Amino acid sequence: MSPVDLQVLGAVNRFRYLTAEQLNRILWPENTKDNNRYAQRRLKRLADFQYVLPLAEVSDPTVPRVHALGWRGRQALVALGEHVPSYYRPSELAETARNRVFMPHTLGVVDVLIAAERLTSDVPDVRLTRLLLERDLRSLSMRVRVAGVRGFAPPRDVTVVPDAVFSLLAGEEVSHFVLEVDRGTERKTIWRGKVAALSYWINSHAGRALFPAGYVTVMVVTTNPARCEQLRLWTAEALETHNLFETHAGLFALTSASPVALPPKDFFTGRHWLPPYTGSADSLITFPGGKPLA
Repeated sequence: MSPVDLQVLGAVNRFRYLTAEQLNRILWPENTKDNNRYAQRRLKRLADFQYVLPLAEVSDPTVPRVHALGWRGRQALVALGEHVPSYYRPSELAETARNRVFMPHTLGVVDVLIAAERLTSDVPDVRLTRLLLERDLRSLSMRVRVAGVRGFAPPRDVTVVPDAVFSLLAGEEVSHFVLEVDRGTERKTIWRGKVAALSYWINSHAGRALFPAGYVTVMVVTTNPARCEQLRLWTAEALETHNLFETHAGLFALTSASPVALPPKDFFTGRHWLPPYTGSADSLITFPGGKPLA
Protein backbone atom coordinates (compact mmCIF):
# COMPACT_ATOMS: atom_id res chain seq x y z
CA MET A 1 0.00 0.00 0.00
CA SER A 2 1.48 3.32 -1.08
CA PRO A 3 0.77 6.60 0.71
CA VAL A 4 -1.48 7.57 -2.22
CA ASP A 5 -3.41 4.31 -1.87
CA LEU A 6 -4.02 5.09 1.79
CA GLN A 7 -5.19 8.59 0.87
CA VAL A 8 -7.69 7.07 -1.54
CA LEU A 9 -8.95 4.61 1.08
CA GLY A 10 -9.25 7.41 3.62
CA ALA A 11 -11.36 9.49 1.21
CA VAL A 12 -13.67 6.59 0.38
CA ASN A 13 -14.11 5.84 4.08
CA ARG A 14 -14.74 9.50 4.92
CA PHE A 15 -17.54 9.98 2.37
CA ARG A 16 -18.75 6.33 2.18
CA TYR A 17 -19.43 6.49 -1.58
CA LEU A 18 -17.20 8.05 -4.25
CA THR A 19 -16.96 8.14 -8.01
CA ALA A 20 -13.65 8.58 -9.80
CA GLU A 21 -14.62 12.14 -10.69
CA GLN A 22 -15.29 12.95 -7.04
CA LEU A 23 -12.04 11.34 -5.93
CA ASN A 24 -10.17 13.43 -8.50
CA ARG A 25 -11.72 16.61 -7.08
CA ILE A 26 -10.69 15.65 -3.55
CA LEU A 27 -7.10 14.54 -4.09
CA TRP A 28 -6.06 16.01 -7.43
CA PRO A 29 -8.21 19.11 -8.06
CA GLU A 30 -5.65 20.58 -10.45
CA ASN A 31 -5.87 17.50 -12.68
CA THR A 32 -8.51 18.68 -15.14
CA LYS A 33 -7.19 17.33 -18.45
CA ASP A 34 -7.22 13.53 -18.24
CA ASN A 35 -11.00 13.00 -17.80
CA ASN A 36 -10.43 11.38 -14.37
CA ARG A 37 -8.37 8.55 -15.84
CA TYR A 38 -5.71 8.72 -13.15
CA ALA A 39 -8.35 8.41 -10.42
CA GLN A 40 -9.97 5.55 -12.34
CA ARG A 41 -6.67 3.67 -12.51
CA ARG A 42 -6.03 4.13 -8.79
CA LEU A 43 -9.50 2.86 -7.94
CA LYS A 44 -9.30 -0.08 -10.36
CA ARG A 45 -6.04 -1.25 -8.85
CA LEU A 46 -7.51 -1.12 -5.36
CA ALA A 47 -10.69 -2.83 -6.55
CA ASP A 48 -8.69 -5.66 -8.16
CA PHE A 49 -7.27 -6.47 -4.73
CA GLN A 50 -10.58 -5.90 -2.88
CA TYR A 51 -9.48 -2.77 -1.05
CA VAL A 52 -12.42 -0.91 -2.55
CA LEU A 53 -15.73 -2.30 -3.74
CA PRO A 54 -17.09 -1.07 -7.11
CA LEU A 55 -20.87 -0.84 -6.88
CA ALA A 56 -22.52 0.64 -9.97
CA GLU A 57 -23.79 -1.55 -12.77
CA VAL A 58 -21.18 -1.57 -15.53
CA SER A 59 -23.87 -2.31 -18.15
CA ASP A 60 -25.54 1.09 -17.61
CA PRO A 61 -23.33 3.78 -19.18
CA THR A 62 -25.42 6.60 -17.62
CA VAL A 63 -24.56 5.53 -14.05
CA PRO A 64 -21.09 6.49 -12.81
CA ARG A 65 -19.24 3.68 -11.13
CA VAL A 66 -19.53 4.19 -7.40
CA HIS A 67 -16.96 2.84 -4.95
CA ALA A 68 -17.23 1.92 -1.28
CA LEU A 69 -14.63 0.58 1.10
CA GLY A 70 -13.85 -3.12 0.58
CA TRP A 71 -12.98 -5.61 3.31
CA ARG A 72 -9.23 -5.30 2.79
CA GLY A 73 -9.45 -1.53 2.76
CA ARG A 74 -11.32 -1.66 6.04
CA GLN A 75 -8.60 -3.84 7.56
CA ALA A 76 -5.85 -1.55 6.29
CA LEU A 77 -7.42 1.57 7.81
CA VAL A 78 -8.24 -0.12 11.12
CA ALA A 79 -4.60 -1.25 11.36
CA LEU A 80 -3.61 2.42 11.03
CA GLY A 81 -5.96 3.43 13.82
CA GLU A 82 -8.58 5.01 11.54
CA HIS A 83 -12.23 4.88 12.56
CA VAL A 84 -14.18 2.59 10.23
CA PRO A 85 -17.91 1.94 10.81
CA SER A 86 -18.33 -1.61 12.08
CA TYR A 87 -21.45 -2.40 10.05
CA TYR A 88 -20.48 -3.87 6.68
CA ARG A 89 -22.81 -5.71 4.31
CA PRO A 90 -21.51 -5.76 0.69
CA SER A 91 -24.86 -7.03 -0.64
CA GLU A 92 -26.65 -4.04 0.90
CA LEU A 93 -24.11 -1.65 -0.56
CA ALA A 94 -24.63 -3.13 -4.02
CA GLU A 95 -28.41 -2.88 -3.68
CA THR A 96 -28.14 0.75 -2.59
CA ALA A 97 -26.04 1.60 -5.62
CA ARG A 98 -28.81 0.34 -7.91
CA ASN A 99 -31.37 2.66 -6.30
CA ARG A 100 -31.90 5.36 -8.92
CA VAL A 101 -33.30 7.81 -6.37
CA PHE A 102 -31.04 7.24 -3.38
CA MET A 103 -27.66 7.09 -5.08
CA PRO A 104 -27.88 10.30 -7.19
CA HIS A 105 -29.09 12.14 -4.08
CA THR A 106 -26.26 10.68 -2.00
CA LEU A 107 -23.65 11.64 -4.57
CA GLY A 108 -25.13 15.16 -4.59
CA VAL A 109 -24.57 15.33 -0.83
CA VAL A 110 -20.99 14.14 -1.31
CA ASP A 111 -20.42 16.90 -3.89
CA VAL A 112 -21.27 19.55 -1.29
CA LEU A 113 -19.07 17.92 1.35
CA ILE A 114 -16.16 17.72 -1.10
CA ALA A 115 -16.53 21.47 -1.68
CA ALA A 116 -16.34 22.00 2.10
CA GLU A 117 -13.21 19.88 2.40
CA ARG A 118 -11.55 21.57 -0.57
CA LEU A 119 -12.33 24.98 0.92
CA THR A 120 -10.07 24.08 3.83
CA SER A 121 -7.30 23.20 1.38
CA ASP A 122 -7.73 26.33 -0.71
CA VAL A 123 -7.97 28.73 2.23
CA PRO A 124 -5.41 28.31 5.05
CA ASP A 125 -7.57 30.09 7.65
CA VAL A 126 -10.51 27.66 7.33
CA ARG A 127 -10.69 24.18 8.89
CA LEU A 128 -13.29 21.43 8.72
CA THR A 129 -13.71 20.52 12.37
CA ARG A 130 -16.57 18.02 12.15
CA LEU A 131 -18.31 15.89 9.53
CA LEU A 132 -21.34 13.70 10.25
CA LEU A 133 -22.92 11.74 7.40
CA GLU A 134 -26.48 10.47 7.36
CA ARG A 135 -25.33 7.11 8.74
CA ASP A 136 -23.71 8.89 11.72
CA LEU A 137 -26.79 11.02 12.35
CA ARG A 138 -29.11 8.00 12.26
CA SER A 139 -27.06 6.37 15.00
CA LEU A 140 -27.76 9.38 17.26
CA SER A 141 -31.53 8.64 17.15
CA MET A 142 -32.41 12.34 17.35
CA ARG A 143 -36.09 13.08 17.95
CA VAL A 144 -37.96 16.30 18.55
CA ARG A 145 -41.53 17.25 19.35
CA VAL A 146 -43.09 19.38 16.61
CA ALA A 147 -45.87 21.59 17.91
CA GLY A 148 -49.33 21.01 16.52
CA VAL A 149 -51.09 23.38 14.17
CA ARG A 150 -54.50 24.36 15.45
CA GLY A 151 -57.26 22.79 13.39
CA PHE A 152 -54.84 20.82 11.20
CA ALA A 153 -52.53 18.52 13.14
CA PRO A 154 -51.74 17.56 16.75
CA PRO A 155 -48.22 17.70 18.24
CA ARG A 156 -46.02 14.81 17.12
CA ASP A 157 -42.60 13.33 17.82
CA VAL A 158 -40.39 13.29 14.74
CA THR A 159 -37.06 11.64 14.01
CA VAL A 160 -34.61 14.15 12.53
CA VAL A 161 -31.99 12.92 10.06
CA PRO A 162 -30.45 15.68 7.88
CA ASP A 163 -28.37 14.70 4.86
CA ALA A 164 -25.19 15.74 6.70
CA VAL A 165 -23.85 18.04 9.40
CA PHE A 166 -20.45 19.71 9.27
CA SER A 167 -18.62 22.56 10.98
CA LEU A 168 -16.11 25.05 9.61
CA LEU A 169 -13.72 27.09 11.73
CA ALA A 170 -12.70 30.40 10.15
CA GLY A 171 -10.22 32.20 12.35
CA GLU A 172 -11.78 31.85 15.80
CA GLU A 173 -15.38 31.71 14.53
CA VAL A 174 -17.15 28.38 14.09
CA SER A 175 -20.07 27.91 11.70
CA HIS A 176 -22.26 24.81 11.80
CA PHE A 177 -24.11 23.61 8.71
CA VAL A 178 -27.10 21.31 8.48
CA LEU A 179 -27.17 20.13 4.87
CA GLU A 180 -30.25 19.29 2.84
CA VAL A 181 -29.81 18.40 -0.83
CA ASP A 182 -32.97 18.55 -2.94
CA ARG A 183 -33.26 16.98 -6.38
CA GLY A 184 -36.83 18.08 -7.02
CA THR A 185 -38.47 14.93 -5.67
CA GLU A 186 -39.86 16.15 -2.31
CA ARG A 187 -43.57 16.98 -2.21
CA LYS A 188 -44.78 20.18 -0.59
CA THR A 189 -46.20 18.48 2.51
CA ILE A 190 -43.02 16.50 3.12
CA TRP A 191 -40.79 19.55 2.67
CA ARG A 192 -42.83 21.72 5.02
CA GLY A 193 -42.76 18.98 7.64
CA LYS A 194 -38.98 18.72 7.29
CA VAL A 195 -38.54 22.48 7.71
CA ALA A 196 -40.65 22.48 10.88
CA ALA A 197 -38.79 19.49 12.34
CA LEU A 198 -35.36 21.02 11.64
CA SER A 199 -36.40 24.34 13.18
CA TYR A 200 -37.62 22.77 16.42
CA TRP A 201 -34.68 20.37 16.57
CA ILE A 202 -31.94 23.01 16.23
CA ASN A 203 -33.36 24.83 19.25
CA SER A 204 -34.04 21.66 21.26
CA HIS A 205 -31.83 20.18 23.96
CA ALA A 206 -30.38 17.71 21.42
CA GLY A 207 -29.69 20.48 18.94
CA ARG A 208 -28.00 22.71 21.49
CA ALA A 209 -25.85 19.75 22.58
CA LEU A 210 -24.74 19.17 18.97
CA PHE A 211 -24.16 22.89 18.33
CA PRO A 212 -22.92 24.30 21.66
CA ALA A 213 -21.49 27.49 20.17
CA GLY A 214 -21.32 29.32 16.86
CA TYR A 215 -23.76 30.00 14.04
CA VAL A 216 -26.08 27.32 12.69
CA THR A 217 -27.32 27.39 9.10
CA VAL A 218 -29.61 24.98 7.31
CA MET A 219 -28.09 25.06 3.83
CA VAL A 220 -30.40 23.83 1.08
CA VAL A 221 -28.83 22.98 -2.27
CA THR A 222 -31.22 22.30 -5.12
CA THR A 223 -31.16 21.78 -8.86
CA ASN A 224 -32.33 24.97 -10.61
CA PRO A 225 -33.55 28.53 -9.88
CA ALA A 226 -37.25 27.66 -10.33
CA ARG A 227 -37.04 24.86 -7.79
CA CYS A 228 -35.09 27.13 -5.44
CA GLU A 229 -37.88 29.73 -5.57
CA GLN A 230 -40.44 27.01 -4.89
CA LEU A 231 -38.54 25.79 -1.83
CA ARG A 232 -38.13 29.34 -0.57
CA LEU A 233 -41.91 29.74 -0.62
CA TRP A 234 -42.59 26.36 1.00
CA THR A 235 -39.98 27.04 3.68
CA ALA A 236 -41.54 30.40 4.52
CA GLU A 237 -45.02 28.87 4.62
CA ALA A 238 -43.87 26.15 7.03
CA LEU A 239 -42.25 28.68 9.35
CA GLU A 240 -45.27 30.98 9.26
CA THR A 241 -47.65 28.09 9.99
CA HIS A 242 -45.72 27.34 13.17
CA ASN A 243 -45.23 31.02 14.08
CA LEU A 244 -41.49 30.61 13.62
CA PHE A 245 -40.80 32.91 10.69
CA GLU A 246 -39.57 35.92 12.68
CA THR A 247 -37.24 33.85 14.87
CA HIS A 248 -36.12 31.03 12.54
CA ALA A 249 -36.13 32.31 8.95
CA GLY A 250 -32.51 33.39 9.38
CA LEU A 251 -31.50 29.76 9.89
CA PHE A 252 -32.22 28.84 6.27
CA ALA A 253 -30.14 29.61 3.16
CA LEU A 254 -31.08 28.18 -0.23
CA THR A 255 -29.22 28.02 -3.53
CA SER A 256 -29.32 26.37 -6.93
CA ALA A 257 -25.60 27.00 -7.51
CA SER A 258 -23.55 23.90 -8.24
CA PRO A 259 -20.84 22.81 -5.78
CA VAL A 260 -19.17 21.06 -8.74
CA ALA A 261 -19.25 23.88 -11.29
CA LEU A 262 -18.17 26.60 -8.84
CA PRO A 263 -14.80 26.73 -7.05
CA PRO A 264 -15.33 25.93 -3.35
CA LYS A 265 -14.60 29.51 -2.29
CA ASP A 266 -17.22 30.89 -4.69
CA PHE A 267 -19.74 28.25 -3.65
CA PHE A 268 -19.54 29.19 0.03
CA THR A 269 -18.84 32.93 -0.19
CA GLY A 270 -20.63 33.90 -3.40
CA ARG A 271 -23.79 35.96 -3.02
CA HIS A 272 -26.21 33.35 -4.30
CA TRP A 273 -27.61 32.05 -0.99
CA LEU A 274 -31.24 33.13 -0.61
CA PRO A 275 -33.41 33.42 2.52
CA PRO A 276 -36.94 32.00 2.66
CA TYR A 277 -39.61 33.79 0.65
CA THR A 278 -38.18 37.32 0.43
CA GLY A 279 -34.81 39.01 0.82
CA SER A 280 -31.65 39.45 -1.17
CA ALA A 281 -28.93 36.88 -1.75
CA ASP A 282 -25.91 36.77 0.53
CA SER A 283 -22.83 34.66 1.19
CA LEU A 284 -23.06 31.55 3.37
CA ILE A 285 -20.13 32.12 5.72
CA THR A 286 -19.51 35.07 8.00
CA PHE A 287 -15.83 35.74 8.54
CA PRO A 288 -14.18 37.48 11.48
CA GLY A 289 -14.53 41.23 11.10
CA GLY A 290 -16.61 40.77 7.96
CA LYS A 291 -13.46 40.40 5.89
CA PRO A 292 -13.48 38.23 2.75
CA LEU A 293 -11.26 35.18 2.49
CA ALA A 294 -7.69 35.80 1.42
